[in-house]
Amino acid sequence: MWSLATEDKKGIANLQEWIPLTVDSQYVVGFNWERQYGARVVKNFSDKFALALAAENPEQTTIGGRGFSTYTNTSATGVVTTYQNSFVFAPGAGGGLLNFSDTTGYSLNKTPDFILKAALDPGFGHYEVFGIVSTFTNRVYPCAVVGTTAKNFPTPATPAVLGCGPSTSLSPSTAGAYSDIRPGGAIGASAAAPLFSKKVDVGIKAMYGDGTNRYSSGQLAEATLRPDGTIALIHGANWLGRIEWHATPKLDLYAYIGGEYAARTAYKGYQSVKVTNTPAIPGCGAVGQQPCPGGGIQPSYPALVTTTISTTGIGGYGSPFATNTGCAIEALPSATGTPGSSSNCAGDTRYLSESTIGFWYKFYQGEKGRVQFGMQYSYLYKNTWSGNGGLTGGANLSPHAVDNMIWTSFRYYLP
Repeated sequence: MWSLATEDKKGIANLQEWIPLTVDSQYVVGFNWERQYGARVVKNFSDKFALALAAENPEQTTIGGRGFSTYTNTSATGVVTTYQNSFVFAPGAGGGLLNFSDTTGYSLNKTPDFILKAALDPGFGHYEVFGIVSTFTNRVYPCAVVGTTAKNFPTPATPAVLGCGPSTSLSPSTAGAYSDIRPGGAIGASAAAPLFSKKVDVGIKAMYGDGTNRYSSGQLAEATLRPDGTIALIHGANWLGRIEWHATPKLDLYAYIGGEYAARTAYKGYQSVKVTNTPAIPGCGAVGQQPCPGGGIQPSYPALVTTTISTTGIGGYGSPFATNTGCAIEALPSATGTPGSSSNCAGDTRYLSESTIGFWYKFYQGEKGRVQFGMQYSYLYKNTWSGNGGLTGGANLSPHAVDNMIWTSFRYYLP
């Protein structure tokens, strides 16, 4: 069903949700909605006040950011194995508005989302307040990113060691794994009223919370990872204003403007362990050895293990130390019809805004159904968090993007 967080036209009832009139099926930035399984209890008080409680089953979580702690081992035959200290990237995470296709069956939802909403219809307008309680869970592996440089050649005078708590284990393992559970949620409110003999509907809605950006069309990230692999929820906010003019029984015009925000949630101290195994190289050309190709003598080399350890990595969401110097450089295509990928462009989205106008004209509406035509224009603006030393000097680059979009639609609705 439509989520209880979606605004209703009157009271609280299924099929009474207020849905934007846009042609674009993703609706508009700032619109709060989900289509998900749920159970709901509603109490209506004399058609003036309604109260509802719902338990809904979302697909958590939309993860954002970069630079997370990792362990990478390259074998002597070139096989690369990578571990992370977090399981949050399991299939099933990243669902958002349930557009994610999960064929594995994994789900990291600890509990349903619980939503409480009150709606008031005093006789002029419709007003709502609501709250969301959401629980996030993640499996953390503190012994997944470990290692030592003691086996390097030549052996360092003071080997670097990245151990695992009291056990000081230097091989990745599941020792000490635990579940990290974080509470999140949001509060929101809306107000709508008819004007000019109910020919014009105006309204505004806003929501603020932690880890609930998946309830908005822009789908900004709602969580990132700390250096130790635990979840860090991202503060988020969104809003939407609307005007809908029912000019005639056949003509509807609309205008919306909305925005969505994801807060900077950055950390330092991410760990990186890179292990490279080099195979032994037999010698040749000496007495008792095979001749070397091309002649000469080649000494033998033993198998080597080279480990590089860093504990000063930057990351999270919107890091002020991320490099954005390559964001304005267009890369060459990697193949025909395939754009090149930019490097040194790490700007995470800070704010999305969209302004849109449009209309629907009904050519026919009667016992045989409805035939209508519509057009929509949208202006979308995306702003990112500054990087490249943005808080400590440097270029303070904050890339942005603009998109102008036009839709047309011709539809026939069955009676």
